[in-house]
Amino acid sequence: MKKLIGLWGTANVGKSETIRIVYRKLTEMFPEYIFHEKFKVIIPDAGDIRLVIIINGKIIGIESQGDPNSSLLTSLPLFADLNCDIILCATRTRGATVDQVVKLNASYEIKWIEKHGCEDSLKHQENDEIIATQILKIIKDEIN
Repeated sequence: MKKLIGLWGTANVGKSETIRIVYRKLTEMFPEYIFHEKFKVIIPDAGDIRLVIIINGKIIGIESQGDPNSSLLTSLPLFADLNCDIILCATRTRGATVDQVVKLNASYEIKWIEKHGCEDSLKHQENDEIIATQILKIIKDEIN
């Protein structure tokens, strides 16, 4: 079954940065990736990202903007329409972003991963890396 990984947490705990780490490491591990031709790529130097890539024939949709009234509300239906095998997105802990993920539970196995913030910036970075590694393992298991 297709997988949807929802990285959920309150505001400003590093969800977007963690997803950027996943994207960076994923494209380093699989340099043969390509961007999906039917999806506009948005990869700024900082902040949120939204894209669809293909690795080993698997279509992966990534959306890091999980705030209420964000592009997540349009990205998830687009990812489903593009028949993504794997979706990675950020959400808050409840409300519209979580509801949008739950709407896809008939087509996707949903795996929730909780993200907490840290006051100490070094521990915060370590936490981002640990969570990114968990997410990468899930994605790699699906790709291979």
